[in-house]
Amino acid sequence: MGNKFKLDVVTPDRVFFNDETEMVILKTTEGDIGILYDHEPLVAPLRIGSMRIRMEDQTFKWAACSAGFLTVSDEQVTVVVDSAEWVDEIDMERALEAKRRAETRIQEGPEKGTDLVRARAALERAINRIRLRELKK
Repeated sequence: MGNKFKLDVVTPDRVFFNDETEMVILKTTEGDIGILYDHEPLVAPLRIGSMRIRMEDQTFKWAACSAGFLTVSDEQVTVVVDSAEWVDEIDMERALEAKRRAETRIQEGPEKGTDLVRARAALERAINRIRLRELKK
């Protein structure tokens, strides 16, 4: 077991993860980034995507995350995202329904008052959840 650092993952409604780990991998706006102990200080924006946290048994626990940001400082990593959900807890029916709703709103377009930016973000979140759930079956 290597050196560990403190990882906090928070959403507006809860502390999603609060423990020590050896590694976390996230999707930034520039691509995937892996954080290990003694990483250089950093602040980075996060995209909708996956988060992988190395657990005590050396396996990775996967989560679907929305956009947010990452800060790295002295042996402390903080991830702030709009939402986070463990892959094994994703309700596939709910994700598929969210995808259908977003697609419908996009097809209706601005003529029906659709905010296309929000609808596209909802579609991306739904697709991310579905993809991760299928990947980790």
